[in-house]
Amino acid sequence: MPIKDDFKPVRKPKPVYGSVSGYYAFRGEDTIWFESTLERDLLQKLEFNVNVMQVVSQPVEIPYRTNLDNLSTYTPDFLVQFYETKCYQPPLLIEVKPIQKLKKDWTILKPKLKAGLGYAHEHGWNFKIYDEKRIRDQLLANIQFLKRYKNADFPKDETIRILDRLEEFGVNCVNGLASSLYKSDQKVLQMIAHIWFLIEKKFICCDLTQPLKPTTVIWVNNDLKNYINFEGL
Repeated sequence: MPIKDDFKPVRKPKPVYGSVSGYYAFRGEDTIWFESTLERDLLQKLEFNVNVMQVVSQPVEIPYRTNLDNLSTYTPDFLVQFYETKCYQPPLLIEVKPIQKLKKDWTILKPKLKAGLGYAHEHGWNFKIYDEKRIRDQLLANIQFLKRYKNADFPKDETIRILDRLEEFGVNCVNGLASSLYKSDQKVLQMIAHIWFLIEKKFICCDLTQPLKPTTVIWVNNDLKNYINFEGL
């Protein structure tokens, strides 16, 4: 199992001219440097992934020869380490690049990306290139939608009632569950907001690769239900 803090950034962060850069507050525990909005968006997805243990920016320097055969070094954007589960996930070395830049500068980028792939394989890791298509998908849109409910404050007894009712149904849709609890439009809308909150907190599951809407099918996350700390909700 990977040990947290095995890796630290190898370069001192500095603003990138013509790009948005800064620190991302990762789960309120770590601050992770990003050098583009694309990198920031990827961090949002990694933060939402419960299997992700740690993300380190600019984690290693990899020597390689450029397309002109000059010796240089390559620093990938992120190293992701995962919690140990039944399905082992090796650490993931990531390079973030816009599609247009990959196409335009492929001849220059190819040697360093090949070096990154080789370095990852030598260490038993995976290596992936993330562009807009891989990052800015429906999952990211849903994560950003749910984020507005992250710090909401709902009554604990209502949380218990929602989860118990959903467990009785087995599966239901967002609007169907809310309507089964209350009849007034105002209360139904409040329940829908509460359900989005519980999805953001992972106590309720759904297919997050599809657009979230009142007809979204949902079910209780049984892995968490018996360990709910309502003081933390």
